[in-house]
Amino acid sequence: MKTAQPESAIKYWDHQAQALDSIYVGQKSAFARALDRWLRKDMYQRFDWTLAESGDVNGKTVADLGCGTGRYMVAYAQRGARRIVGLDSAPTMVERSRQVVIDAGVADRCELRTENILECRTDEVFDVAIAIGVFDYVADPIPFLSRIRSITRGRFISTWPRLWTWRMPVRKVRLSLNGCPVYFFTKSTVEELHRRAGFVCRKIERVGELFCAMAEPSGK
Repeated sequence: MKTAQPESAIKYWDHQAQALDSIYVGQKSAFARALDRWLRKDMYQRFDWTLAESGDVNGKTVADLGCGTGRYMVAYAQRGARRIVGLDSAPTMVERSRQVVIDAGVADRCELRTENILECRTDEVFDVAIAIGVFDYVADPIPFLSRIRSITRGRFISTWPRLWTWRMPVRKVRLSLNGCPVYFFTKSTVEELHRRAGFVCRKIERVGELFCAMAEPSGK
């Protein structure tokens, strides 16, 4: 079966759950926290941007595709979402997410699955879908975007690493040395990929080293 992400990327991130979560919760030394605020500022910015562009989610359903450690799921639940489904290909990420939603007291509205979107067998259609930090590791985004289109009735929010930034070669070398491929995009490419998958981009903004995109199904 064709997968949304290569096994090498899944394997890499399966060992990064604690490190990723520590960026969001700040469980590091003062120096390490300061370094994160400098080098990973756009991770915090994309979090705020995603929640803002999701609109009012009270009573709505949300799909977090590539849910990582579940921090977005908790935020949506705290904002009144009725049901949040989180998918991730890395088992350790899903385990961490499960504990995070339990600790936050929102597990009753959260469902977690260890699978990627192309393996997801569901007829459920969501009010909001997000794919944050996913397309960094996808060589061919079209199948993934097309599957997302089939389960999205409202807004779809995603992030895309920008091509030709100062951090691009550093990140590419660092991840390549760990066996994890990474891809970068121009704004026009992001727009075209969405169009081919049946979305129309309503907004694309530069957020640090990223493009953050808010799209809706074509014809809305």
